[in-house]
Formats: sequence, C-alpha cells, structure tokens
Amino acid sequence: MSKKLIGIDLGGTTVKFAILTEAGEVQQKWSIETDSDDEGSKIVPSIVASINQHLERYNMTKADFIGIGMGSPGTVDREKGTVIGAYNLNWKTLQFVKKDIEEGTGIPFAIDNDANVAALGERWKGAGENGDDVTFITLGTGVGGGIIAEGHLLHGIVGAAGEIGHITVDPEGYECTCGKKGCLETVASATGVVRVARDYADNFSGDSRLKYMIDDGQQVTAKNGFRFS
Repeated sequence: MSKKLIGIDLGGTTVKFAILTEAGEVQQKWSIETDSDDEGSKIVPSIVASINQHLERYNMTKADFIGIGMGSPGTVDREKGTVIGAYNLNWKTLQFVKKDIEEGTGIPFAIDNDANVAALGERWKGAGENGDDVTFITLGTGVGGGIIAEGHLLHGIVGAAGEIGHITVDPEGYECTCGKKGCLETVASATGVVRVARDYADNFSGDSRLKYMIDDGQQVTAKNGFRFS
C-alpha cells in the first residue's frame, strides 16, 4: 500500500489538516480552532493530539505516512524546524515545532512559512501548475506572500522574502502585531478591513448597513465589509 502525507495549514484562527497521496490527491480533511492563549503554548500540543486522535479513529499508524508538512506564520528556520515572530499566534519567542511534533507523533516533519508552502502548492496543483514564475498572496488573519522565480522558491536571508504584509504603507498608521506601525497587514487583512470599517463608521453620518451593524454591536467580519461596500 502506498504511503500518505499529512499537510497542516496553521492559521491565526484555524488549524487545517489534510491527508493526501503522493500524487497530491486529498483524501481526508479536518480542522481545529487555534488556541493562542498563554503565548500560544497550547497550539503544538493540540496539533499533536488532533493528529493522533484522527489516526486512531481511522485505524492508521505512523508507518502509513511519509511525513508531515506544515505551513506556519512567522519567521521559520526550515533546517531546525523552529518558528519565531508569529505574532497572530502569540509566538513571540522561539518555538521548537519540529522537535515537539516529531516526538509527539513519531512521524518525520518539515515546516516552512505558510505563504511559501501555499505558493509551492499552487505551483504543484493550482493556478500556477508547473510555472517557472509564480507569486502567491495570502489574505486571512494576516497578509503574506510566496514567490517562485525561475522554478525556485525565494526565502531571503532571514526567510522573509515574501512577507509583503509587513511592508509599511502608512508610517503613521495602525500599530501592527509585529511592533511596527502602518504595515499593509493592518489595513488589508481580514482583521484590518474590520478595523478600518469601524473607524470609518465612527465618522460616517450617512445610511449604511455596515455602520448600522457596527453601531448595533453586531459582529462584523471582512465578508460583511465586501458585501455591503
């Protein structure tokens, strides 16, 4: 029987899992909530527990898998398998992700920045399939990017070549989770769009469904902003 892979997309709101074949066929998918409390200390243990529970539920063992691949926000050291500066996860200090997940599951583990992993996936099975030059932009709790040039994924000196979310667009703008002011992520991410909408609603005197929701104390999402704009 051919072996399988486990893919993990670690986001600020949700951790998404998939089991797939070597050819990239997704066979199973599931997700859990990202618990970033206590400086994100619960995130990796919850990932390990979810994988082990899923394998047990479907009568699979670690021997059935080639490895686990994960995309994570923040600055990733691919060789050491560590992450730092994933502020949406409250990972402000060095996290030994590879070590903890391999010890917890017994399955080989590899990690890269989430946008880089997404760019590779898009080149493998998506809109950029087999393309030599691919740029991928991620929009979610944050903003990220992955760049493939002449068939090679660009990492940069510190692994942040595609981190467009932290380009400064307004030096006097909102404070970013990275510690700077006015990053693109503060206005263009899902959370950033909501922040901008709330600020504009405070000073808007006309009729607006979105303003009504905000003034009424209703939960507002980026989708609401796009729907009513």
